[in-house]
Amino acid sequence: MVRKVVLSLSLIALASCGIVLQDMRQPTPESAPVTERSEPVGVQATVQIPVQTLVQSPAQAPAPETEIEPARSGANAVAPVSVSESPTFAAASAAPVLPAQSVSAEQHAEQQSWIDSLCTEIGNKLGSVSINDCLSQQLQFANGHSVNQRALVKKDFIPTDVGTEFPRILVIGGIHGDEYSSISIMFKWMQLLTAQADSDFYWRFLPLMNPDGLLDGTAVRQNANGVDLNRNFPTADWQDSALSAWKNSTGSNPRRFPGHGPATEPETQWLMRQIEEFNPMVIISVHAPHGLLDFDGPSEAPQKIGQLHLYRLGVYPGSLGNYGGVDLGMPVITLELPSAGIMPGSKDIQNMWTDLNKWLINNSSSLTAVDLERKKLVNR
Repeated sequence: MVRKVVLSLSLIALASCGIVLQDMRQPTPESAPVTERSEPVGVQATVQIPVQTLVQSPAQAPAPETEIEPARSGANAVAPVSVSESPTFAAASAAPVLPAQSVSAEQHAEQQSWIDSLCTEIGNKLGSVSINDCLSQQLQFANGHSVNQRALVKKDFIPTDVGTEFPRILVIGGIHGDEYSSISIMFKWMQLLTAQADSDFYWRFLPLMNPDGLLDGTAVRQNANGVDLNRNFPTADWQDSALSAWKNSTGSNPRRFPGHGPATEPETQWLMRQIEEFNPMVIISVHAPHGLLDFDGPSEAPQKIGQLHLYRLGVYPGSLGNYGGVDLGMPVITLELPSAGIMPGSKDIQNMWTDLNKWLINNSSSLTAVDLERKKLVNR
């Protein structure tokens, strides 16, 4: 299947979206891992990332953190590239398109009211996503609620060729509520896909995993129970290492509290169900503000996505990269945007989207092999 103009049409569509660089309607969240401080709108703050890559060992705590200057918007950007070749994924690499769930008219109306309320809150919170931007995506209720009973939502982009099986790509934003840009870019990419005539992939977007962290007053990293959701996944090393790593490496920093047990939070349990149901070939998770590209799991890592260059951080007890990439054997691409409170420029957003699609297509054979091997292990 050759689609020579898919991405070029997408880039044209994005150019008309009118990207708003200011990504919030309140002071930027605390985003530095150790030394908490605000990042003023329009100013790139110095952020902190680990300088020592972690080993995937249950007994080892996260590496120490130090300050570096993040990549500036557009500094490493590349020109958009039109992808003219279709991927050559094996048909067995993806299951058939998931059927829509049947609900009554009353249930549908109730679910739509939840989504309308969520979009109103998002539009009133984020400077680069309006209420209409959110509503126009026709998000679906994804059978889950946050601690404070906000709807957890999804948006599926299913290729039109219903007789063919397609590789599934899961894209996740807003695991941390104070990383505004990780949520806003979800809507920009969904606008791209909405403008496309078709796609060679079956995409599922989960634009806001942690709505309470974003919307309960001042945005915070944790959920409403004070748990860092990116330390709450039931990784193999959670019981042995999660709490000790939190105490010893962060000084019991409440922003990184992993919870009193693995998978205690409704948002964590929901994402685990989404992964099991959707069974993606690749997981893409967006964070901020480190300005880098991280990768966990099998397959060869991309060297760059847009302005973000590969810098492996290793895994933490309870992190999504550890859970998906190591325990489940699903490649997890983590995009750390340069700023939590300032959207990347339109060119950078275009470049990231182009590079993601190129990497998926160019690595089709190895991704298919990894996916088939993983499914063999699961079905034993």
